[in-house]
Amino acid sequence: MRIENLTVLIDKKKIVKNLNLSLKSGEVAALIGPNGAGKSTFLKGICSINVKSQGKVFLKEEDLLSLSTHQRAKMIAYMGQFIKAPSFSVKETLEMGRRPFSGAMLRKKDLLLIDESLEKFNLTKIKDKPLNSLSGGVQQKVMIASAFLQEPKILLLDEPISHLDPKNQFEMMDIIKNETKKSNIITLIVLHDIHHALHYSDSIIALKDGELVGKFQSKEVGAKTLSNLFDTLVSLHEIDGHRFVYYGHRHFNKDSKHHH
Repeated sequence: MRIENLTVLIDKKKIVKNLNLSLKSGEVAALIGPNGAGKSTFLKGICSINVKSQGKVFLKEEDLLSLSTHQRAKMIAYMGQFIKAPSFSVKETLEMGRRPFSGAMLRKKDLLLIDESLEKFNLTKIKDKPLNSLSGGVQQKVMIASAFLQEPKILLLDEPISHLDPKNQFEMMDIIKNETKKSNIITLIVLHDIHHALHYSDSIIALKDGELVGKFQSKEVGAKTLSNLFDTLVSLHEIDGHRFVYYGHRHFNKDSKHHH
């Protein structure tokens, strides 16, 4: 995906300004930045949902912003931060993920993919329950599963693990990363937890005041960059191959793991 001079407006106000970026298939890119940086608006701008997008978003040589909404739905799957859960059952919600391809009648392939998704996301036991009767965390799992069922070329996720407990956060990030690699798609994901961003993404996209600060390899992004991005002192430490972020004044001892 190649984004050229993307400006996104809400009520005629420029929220994202002249953003240029390239992402490759199989890449998980974490979008980070302070509150109000324009992260959610940027995702909406890529698929032109409830915003006005100016510029171009190329997949190969096709400008996705020039396509119809139905055509884009076959190529881009988007899961927003605040989605009102439908009254459909879990299984019916997953079926909606196949509608751009199957239309009104689900094919044998569609039904097989839905059953595989129910199993993969541990949803089989609750497949007949109304989605709006379930917890926010389970609703998010179902919506992510539905997004993957669209078999998109580009997957846009806005804080998809915010309502999940720690165990399910790790499990969901593993699924997102593995499915991105397996399906060779592009996943752009807004994350507030920098630890998750560093651990699960291939690249970090830093956004501030609606402008691109830079794109960095996750293993190479530095403490200075993060400090400037969030306007606070940040240090990075590595334990057993994992990088951890600490904010503000601290004392750190690897052996005792004491810090504050």
